[in-house]
Amino acid sequence: MRFILSSIALALLLCSVCLTRGFEDTTLEDDDFAEFEQFDTDEDEGAVSDFDEDDIPLRAKDIETVASKDIEDEMIVEDEDNEFEHFQDPEEFEGFQDSPLTVEQPKIVISKVPIRVKPKWDSYWLEAILLCGLVAYACNYIIGRSKNTSIAVNFLKMHKPLLDENFTLVGESGPEAVCGEAERGWRREAEHCFTMWCSGRQCCEGMLLTLKLIKRQDLIHELLGLVRPTPDTLLIRVELGKDDSDPFVLCVAQKKIATRLSKEMQDLSVFCPERRPGDKHGLPGALAVMSECPEATGALLDARVCAALAQYHKHVQYVHVSDRYSGPKQMEETAVTKPPDTERVMLVSLALGPDGGGDELRPLLLLVFYLMDKLKRLRLSKEALAKCEKRRQKVAEAWMRGAHAARAEQAAQRREEKRKQEKERILAEDDPEKQRRWELKEQKRQQKRKNPKMKQLKVKAL
Repeated sequence: MRFILSSIALALLLCSVCLTRGFEDTTLEDDDFAEFEQFDTDEDEGAVSDFDEDDIPLRAKDIETVASKDIEDEMIVEDEDNEFEHFQDPEEFEGFQDSPLTVEQPKIVISKVPIRVKPKWDSYWLEAILLCGLVAYACNYIIGRSKNTSIAVNFLKMHKPLLDENFTLVGESGPEAVCGEAERGWRREAEHCFTMWCSGRQCCEGMLLTLKLIKRQDLIHELLGLVRPTPDTLLIRVELGKDDSDPFVLCVAQKKIATRLSKEMQDLSVFCPERRPGDKHGLPGALAVMSECPEATGALLDARVCAALAQYHKHVQYVHVSDRYSGPKQMEETAVTKPPDTERVMLVSLALGPDGGGDELRPLLLLVFYLMDKLKRLRLSKEALAKCEKRRQKVAEAWMRGAHAARAEQAAQRREEKRKQEKERILAEDDPEKQRRWELKEQKRQQKRKNPKMKQLKVKAL
């Protein structure tokens, strides 16, 4: 019974709640201040508790008008361009004069800057330095080139008659040749290098004169020459015939130059490893002698040669006589498979004076001609000749062993490269059986290389 009564009371309570919600004003805005607005309207019109059906549409109209006003207020957009509009509002300035404020625009004054007609040369100091450098380089090139040409022409004027007496053909002719007043002369290889070929003489197949002058046309080289001066040089290369001299190697040079030649030249480093002072051979102490055969040294350096070298040793850089001349040493990185080509030559390097050689050069040229004749007549004894030939045979065998080792190394590298390619090809295939057979084959090969080689001896049965 109590349960029935409680359920009826709960149902009545729910019905009352639903009725009160149905009579509420649904047109009011759902905001936090709606109930306060409702109380304000009740106080102005007199506290009215009941709702009249005639009042509801009026309130709806008022609410619509209020909402339309709010929308219009929101639609008003302030003019941002007129930033000083509030200065014209009289309510903003109460107590001040009624005269409107005027905003004065700032006056822009353009100052007159004087124009500089003359440029300021201090700003172009770098360009001026570069321009002066180019002008100096060009002037030095013209002056240096003409100076080297004049030295070559002066050499022809002084020593061309002596060359004509000893050779049938001297120099070259043509538009590019530097001849001076003569018909034939130098061939210009560079602005500081001139060459002249002489032929038609006994005791030699020909002689090449190379005039290497200072690079006077190069300004940088000229400045470096002030720190480390170098003289003009004349390099004489005499091509000896096969029967013009016996096989031996001999070099007489300045001490510093002898040290450099013994390290750079192949024939001197192989056949003449020992350097002896010139005092032991009757030469000045500034010279050093490198010789393969003492008999050839004593025969070639006679009294006349020693006197000339003692008097002009400052101008003689080196005198190199060799039947196995092959130039500078080859690079050790490159594999040598054959011996280098050799030739019989006599090389003479002379340091010229400041004007390209004067009176001191003629005795030295006569010394070169005397050595050519001396080499033609020089003959070694049988013992000395046998020693020289045996030494050359040992050098040739050493070259053959080195070439054989180089060829074997190259063959091993080719085999190793071929084996690597085969291994990559086997591993690329998807056949485990083939890979296993290849690994077994490789193991057998490695084991065979590790085992020492044994010779089998056959013994005949009795």
